[in-house]
Amino acid sequence: MTNQLTMRSAGWIFFVSYVMGILFTAWISSKGNPHHDNLMLFLAYVAIGQIVLNVMPAVIWCRYRNISLRTAFKLHKVSLRNVILSMLIFALSQMILLFFHQLTEVVSQWLGVSYGTSYYPIADSLFSLGILLISIGIIPPICEELLFRGVLLSGYAKRGLWFAAIVSSFLFALFHDNPYRLIELFGAALVSAIIVIRSGSIIPGIIVHLITNSTYVISSYIQGGDMLEGMTTPEGPTLLILLMTGFASLITLMICRWLYTRFDHPETGVRVNKAGASAGFRSLAWMIPILLSIVVFVIKFWIEKFAL
Repeated sequence: MTNQLTMRSAGWIFFVSYVMGILFTAWISSKGNPHHDNLMLFLAYVAIGQIVLNVMPAVIWCRYRNISLRTAFKLHKVSLRNVILSMLIFALSQMILLFFHQLTEVVSQWLGVSYGTSYYPIADSLFSLGILLISIGIIPPICEELLFRGVLLSGYAKRGLWFAAIVSSFLFALFHDNPYRLIELFGAALVSAIIVIRSGSIIPGIIVHLITNSTYVISSYIQGGDMLEGMTTPEGPTLLILLMTGFASLITLMICRWLYTRFDHPETGVRVNKAGASAGFRSLAWMIPILLSIVVFVIKFWIEKFAL
């Protein structure tokens, strides 16, 4: 019996969570959109989807295989210095993510399709703001970090830390079921993965994810509409704005790289078993759940876009 996650088990944990989430959402949507019309139902929908469908499969598997949850989820202590540096890096990286957003808009224009944001309820009162802060700003960040920067990052780290960061970030982007935001979501997830790897703990990842989602909820409430839609224009960004954002992104990237070197060396981090890594990579079985997830993503998008 192994006491470590493997790439194959990490992939199947994701696939099960991903497919069950799609089926659960399809079942709810077949009754209309009660989870968007009633915020208490939306809260219940998020709690079931995130806690039961996204976190519990990993917990059950780790318990079954006698894998330490603390190790799998990387629930390690972290210094205040590393937390602050993590927040600074993620805050600065928003300029780079804005550049990715603008590039996606430009590509969408070239392809003749309209950039589409994900649909979430918008708060119109302090009560609804509180409910949405819980259902969008708190529950998903914690649960998604446990799955992606916890279990998946630990499982795929057998091949290498950068490999784990890239694969887990790709699956994070896939998980959100929005082809228009794949690049943005991948970029945001990659930054979080690097922060978690560098700090040796999932805690900084949870903190920056909490801040990101809560900022979205509050900003959307203040402006009375989806914050991401407010960033998007029908004609897309001008060339001058794109060049300015790109230049600012390069400067931001250099600052982030410098901040990255200032981290305290964590006592506990993601370790790579090099002997098992090469053997695990030679076997292509670990790719099966990833390929199946991509197929599900494409089919779901095709059905929503063309068949309905």
